[in-house]
Amino acid sequence: MLLLIITSNNAYSLNKNKYLATKYDEVNVRIGPGLNNLVIFKILKKGYPLQITEQYENWFQVEDFNGRNGWVSKTQLTDDRGVVIIKDSEKIFKFPNHNSKVLAIVKKNYVLSLSKCRKKWCKVFENNIAGWIFRDSLWGDDD
Repeated sequence: MLLLIITSNNAYSLNKNKYLATKYDEVNVRIGPGLNNLVIFKILKKGYPLQITEQYENWFQVEDFNGRNGWVSKTQLTDDRGVVIIKDSEKIFKFPNHNSKVLAIVKKNYVLSLSKCRKKWCKVFENNIAGWIFRDSLWGDDD
């Protein structure tokens, strides 16, 4: 008996959420894969997280936290991790504890770099501030 197992060579399996971030301060999102496709919107923030939903050659179909989707060239994305604040306002704490010192307050739609996550907290950084934020306030961390 011969058993043949076929596996996908796609590193961005859709079984688990996979996020990449914009590599530059201006990234075009197109209606389809390829430079000949119309630009439907631009992302104007380096580190902006995008969920990968599909891959075609060197293009990724992506979705942002607002549900907008389109196609972005692989060259415009990075494995650096970014997250977006989805609550109206959230505090960044020195330690993963609500009784810890508050280092900053961030507003909805603010983009932060992500260092790591624990069960309920994520360590984030921006410029010279690094601290912990409640995980439920973020969009873009790998589940």
